[in-house]
Amino acid sequence: MKWRSTLIAASTAAMVIAPTFAFAQAKSEDFVTLQPPGQWLASQFIGQQVTNNAGETIGNINDLLFEKSGRIDNVVIGVGGFLGIGEKNVAIAYGALGITADANGKRVLTLEMSKERLKAAPDFTATEKTTYMRAKEQATDMGQRAAEKARELKDKAAKKIDDMRGPKSD
Repeated sequence: MKWRSTLIAASTAAMVIAPTFAFAQAKSEDFVTLQPPGQWLASQFIGQQVTNNAGETIGNINDLLFEKSGRIDNVVIGVGGFLGIGEKNVAIAYGALGITADANGKRVLTLEMSKERLKAAPDFTATEKTTYMRAKEQATDMGQRAAEKARELKDKAAKKIDDMRGPKSD
């Protein structure tokens, strides 16, 4: 019986240690050290403007939807609103985007769709809030609080200046 307990303990230890050992055995060729040509970072797309064929800005990329294999399947475009306020999200197939470069080599994203059609499209709702959307909401809240604080400080400064001038003489 004692050997059985020892065998179980050894097997359990091997299962716990084996994954750690596998990680320790990573070779340098397992890592990518330089962005390969023809590959883009997701961060280069998030926030990028999307234009239509008429050259009008019709929205910005708010997020990317990946399928299980890792391929980008859809893009989420924020349309309408001003500085993210009043904006809605619309998801379209990634393949519908035209990706070209301008004369300076800057990536240009185009979509053969009018701003009105995008605004009329059904809203996209993620099943979980994305990091970008949470950050955007937090930034909007912080901006509103900062504006309120700035107004408060401006009023205090104006009162302080008035107090320093003393009573008005007629």
